[in-house]
Amino acid sequence: MSGKAGDEFAERHMAEQHVTQQHMAEQHAYESALAEALGGLASGAEPPMPDLVPGAVVRGTRMRRRRRVGATLGAAVLAGVLAVGGHALLAPRPESTPTLPAGRSTVWYPSLELLQSIIPAGNGTRIAAGNPRQPLRPGRYFKLITADGGVNDLYVSVGRTTVDPSYAHRTRACSDRTGHVLGSPWNGLISRCTLTRHGEGSLLNFLVAGAAQPTPSGTGTRSSWATGVTCLTPGGWTVTVVAGLLDQAATGRNHSAARTGPLVQLATDPRIFDAVKETGD
Repeated sequence: MSGKAGDEFAERHMAEQHVTQQHMAEQHAYESALAEALGGLASGAEPPMPDLVPGAVVRGTRMRRRRRVGATLGAAVLAGVLAVGGHALLAPRPESTPTLPAGRSTVWYPSLELLQSIIPAGNGTRIAAGNPRQPLRPGRYFKLITADGGVNDLYVSVGRTTVDPSYAHRTRACSDRTGHVLGSPWNGLISRCTLTRHGEGSLLNFLVAGAAQPTPSGTGTRSSWATGVTCLTPGGWTVTVVAGLLDQAATGRNHSAARTGPLVQLATDPRIFDAVKETGD
């Protein structure tokens, strides 16, 4: 190797060593800085972590409160529905043509004042209080007194129209337009019942076997006949009026057959069943 070439090789070798030494110095400085930084992280206090427990407790309490409120509201709504439903089941419903089982209908009796307002005393017939000792049928009775002094027991009742399909003696009862036997406390004593139209309803005229009367000779008794009128209203009401000798214990009474005019007037006057409805039916 010539002297010039040797000099160039030496210079290149020294330059490469210088670069290598500089690189090693920079690497040492980087590693020292990294170690210092990591050491600071390791030796210092950890950064504070957020406390999640209080928030979780608050959220849990809030969820439980919402569940309790929801349960309370649900119970209240259910109770309201049951109350309304119970009220709907128990509350009476209007019926245009009610049909109830025989023997379970309720019967009402009008007041004396109401009957006297329908049949004023000035027309030759008047109504007074009455109390038969042995009435043919239970109920409230009055007296129908005519201008000639004749006295008849008077029975007036109001009730819901009922039928009695189990009644076997059809000739001793009245039937409606469809042929069904009507429920009546007078069934068994009724005879010659005829049905006619009256407005939108029906009117029945019949005879009732009244109390036995002694014969004029005094040697026996004979049956008397009472007059009956029943009005069947289109709204499902039955008004029954019977007048005659209806007291089995009555004797020596001035008795004459009752005219049907006043009976029809009583049976068809709307104030009869209007008064019943006003009492809370």
